[in-house]
This record gives sequence, structure tokens and C-alpha cells, in this order.
Amino acid sequence: MNFRSFDTLDAVQTAVLQDLLESGSEASPRGMTTHEIVAGGFTLINPRSRIILNSARRWSLPLAIGEFAWHVSGSDHVAPIAYYAPVWRTFSEDGSHIRGSCYGKRIFDRNSGEPSQWDRIIELLRTDPASRRAVLSIRQSEAEALEPSSLDVPCVTTCQFFVREGHLDAVLHMRSNDAIWGLPYDVFLFTMLQEMLALELGVALGRYHHFAGSLHLYERHFELARKIISTPSAGGEMSPMLGLDQLPEFIEAERELRTTGGYTQKLLPYWASLLEPIAAMVARRAA
Repeated sequence: MNFRSFDTLDAVQTAVLQDLLESGSEASPRGMTTHEIVAGGFTLINPRSRIILNSARRWSLPLAIGEFAWHVSGSDHVAPIAYYAPVWRTFSEDGSHIRGSCYGKRIFDRNSGEPSQWDRIIELLRTDPASRRAVLSIRQSEAEALEPSSLDVPCVTTCQFFVREGHLDAVLHMRSNDAIWGLPYDVFLFTMLQEMLALELGVALGRYHHFAGSLHLYERHFELARKIISTPSAGGEMSPMLGLDQLPEFIEAERELRTTGGYTQKLLPYWASLLEPIAAMVARRAA
């Protein structure tokens, strides 16, 4: 796939799926047939256009927001994320925790009181806005990442940020990216983090660049991919994130909503609006 720029995540997904079906090479890691493009990537011009509206895709906005809440909480517990997608339990080594793909824990955890990676990135870019060192590292130790029996090896390796001409660009590097179940949720999460960092630094939101060592489509999703390609969609844009002061209240409200069916936090409109799709899902499940 040629490295191209797109206005919306819907347009990204359609183009990626079409390229994989038409020009992807066959590869079968762990015995599962895929079409694969090695060293694939794209640019999302407007990172707020992170909503998938293609009706054939049946993408889950509650899951995307739930994953965002889980990651920014810094958790590695499987229960909160399995509430939205039970398949996460199959990646837990001990039935209680996620060892590899807990990106938020790796990014936001203040281990032994030390600054988190997130804290250090903010300080670095405030001190030297032109820095090339602003890299979040997600990769596990070599022993964990290269162990054939590991249930969960993180797909993301690094996320790098650049402040250029008053805008914050993000560059995500992935070792592996499933074009159906992974790509749209990964883009949602890391463009949300990109927007958070832009607010922290007081700069405008720039472009989002996405690289994957293996960009792939599983054989079981070939027919779904064809349906997505044949279904037009303009994509959806989120409103600008207006501030981060209420992020802790949002995290607590998501926990309350997920565990009790409601929440007591007084949230400003932006953060309250993020919880509306989750509240609708909770209501459907209770009906």
C-alpha cells in the first residue's frame, strides 16, 4: 500500500481493506491465514475524524471510549476492559491482569513515585519543543516479547510526538495491526492521547501518522471487508477536547457507570458526551 493521507478514519479503513484484499500477500502466522502488507501506513489529516460510521462495519463507539478510559486510568486489570469486549480475557495470563497490551499502565504509571512516561514527555516538550526524543515506549522485555507461548504481546511498540509549526503530530509504530479489530480502535486511542498532549502543551492538533510492520486482514474477515468497501460512509468527527481538568472525574464516572448503571460525577459537556454511548449500552444490557 502506498503511504497516503486521508481526511477520515472511515476513508482509511476502506482504503486499507481494499489494498489488503487486492494486493496483500498471503501469510499464516500461528496457522491462521491472512492477507498482509509489510511496512504499511497512512496519515490521518484530522485526528478528530476518528469515528467509524460505516454501517457494514458495526464498529463499537462504547468499546472505543471504554478502552480509552481504561488506558488513561493506568490499569492493567482485565475486568474493566472485558466488560466491553470479553475476548480480552483470553489474553490474560492469570485471569485478572493484562501483561502486554495495557498501554495506559505503561504510559501513565508512576512507578514508586517516579514521574510517568507521560509526565516526562510533557516536561521534555515544554523544555525543548523541537525535541526528537519525545517517544513513549510500549514494548515488553525481549524475554516476554519473543516467548512463543505468550498470550499477549503488545502490538504497539512506540508513539512519537513532534511539535512543529505550532502543531503536535503523532507517529505510531506497530509491530502488528489487524485491520478489522485493531486498527480503528488503535487510531481512536492514540489520537485521543495526541489531543490530550496538545492541550497539555498549549499547541494545536496536528496530523496523525500510522506505521505497521505487518498490516493484515484475517481470512475470516474477507467477506466483511468486501461489505465495508461497498458501503459508502462520510465518517464522523468528534468535537474538540476542551480541557483535562475533569479527566479524573471522567475515569471515575466511567467506572461507576460500568459497575452500578449510573454515575454521580458532575461533568462538563465534553466529558459527559463521551459517556452517553456507554450509558446507552448499559441501558440496553439492563433491559
